[in-house]
Amino acid sequence: MLHAAARSRIIFFKRSSSMQKKVLLIAAMIALLGSALNAQAITPFRVIASTSWTAAFARAAGATDILTIAPFELQHPPEYELKPSDLKAVAGARFLVYSGYERFATRLAETAGTEGLTIAQVYTDNIPDTFKIEARKLAVLFGTLPAYEKWAASFDATTAAMKARVASAFPNKRVVAHKYLRTYAEWLGFKVVGVFGPGESSPALLLDLVKARPVLVIDNYHNPSGKSVAEALRIPLVTLINLPGKDGTKTIEDVFSYNEQAFLAVPGKR
Repeated sequence: MLHAAARSRIIFFKRSSSMQKKVLLIAAMIALLGSALNAQAITPFRVIASTSWTAAFARAAGATDILTIAPFELQHPPEYELKPSDLKAVAGARFLVYSGYERFATRLAETAGTEGLTIAQVYTDNIPDTFKIEARKLAVLFGTLPAYEKWAASFDATTAAMKARVASAFPNKRVVAHKYLRTYAEWLGFKVVGVFGPGESSPALLLDLVKARPVLVIDNYHNPSGKSVAEALRIPLVTLINLPGKDGTKTIEDVFSYNEQAFLAVPGKR
């Protein structure tokens, strides 16, 4: 799909009136073709996203008309229960994007198996390189590669700056992290010396985490289980988000910004 608006130039050659007429005719044809292509470029297509996380991938890929099934305000959207109105909403959409771990994903995919709808499954991970790979796959599917490339360049700059600011705020990089945030913590430059969750930690695990001598507990807002760990270790706790929704976050950039502010707000950084 083309995204650059076509511009036409009429060039006059001082040779003959017939030559001028041919040039004008060609220029008019180019202008008409450009208008048609530009109209095609801005014609919206609807994407149905299972959660705010898959919606973030679709938005990064260049989609603009996105309907998210699970409400943004849910703490753990994959547990959302489908309603009849959700199933009806799929009608008329061109794409359905989901991850696969959503409880309602199978039913949604089965119901969405209508003519003209393409179903795409993405691997949800916020490591920038992984996120971009998955978003680019969607961009190829949507026909929105130019929009994706523009987004990716901005995203690279945003995440690199965020990573640098967080790294400089924590000279001591020893942390224990929620299982679903381990790779994210490692990408940020932390040394993950222990992993916990989801669910409560056993006394044996807590003892192992104490022995690892971390300076920070990194918990997951969507599956929280780090409070008891932080209390046992008597160290600060930071709670991060994986997907948009909390406190008005809507995009993946919002997620990174939220997490940066959470890190910088940690008292007594070491």
